[in-house]
Amino acid sequence: MSLEQWNTVFSAATFIVIATASIAALVQLRHMRAGNQLNMLLTIMDMWSKPDMQEHIKYMRTTLQEKIKDPTFLRDQRTSYSPRTEHPELLVADFWEQIGVMAKYGMVDEDALMDIVSAQIMRAWQDLEPVVMAGRERAGPSAFENFEYLAVRAHQWTARHPSGAYPPNLPRMAQIKASRERETSSG
Repeated sequence: MSLEQWNTVFSAATFIVIATASIAALVQLRHMRAGNQLNMLLTIMDMWSKPDMQEHIKYMRTTLQEKIKDPTFLRDQRTSYSPRTEHPELLVADFWEQIGVMAKYGMVDEDALMDIVSAQIMRAWQDLEPVVMAGRERAGPSAFENFEYLAVRAHQWTARHPSGAYPPNLPRMAQIKASRERETSSG
């Protein structure tokens, strides 16, 4: 073989090695991203289930709903800063604000997140919207915008999955039980 032919063979071999390494790197990056997103989702679920967060959520769903009926409560939200120590509902809003950023920038898989917590997001927005809107009169429209983004995405996800995200070709347990009962009664 001539020197030019050897050069061509080595160039082709080099190309194959680089292409293979590139594909392997892309596969590895995809796996790393999936692992990071899973870690993020598990962290969110862990944060959500902590006793102090559950206490804040309980406050938001009960005591806060009574306080919102008092016009002075929302007026105070419009006019002055509300420390988190006095307003635990804002800790719930902060939590969803942070999750909204993660979802918006793809740090957590949005479909998996929504499959698990879309109902909680929508409920939190419903419970906190008066407080958020009052706070925006003081702080501007960007206050809790990522929480709002997350609530809108939850509504959109729910509209796309009105019966949930159960795989359409997979039988439900009731169907399996009914099938077993038919087999037992006919056999």
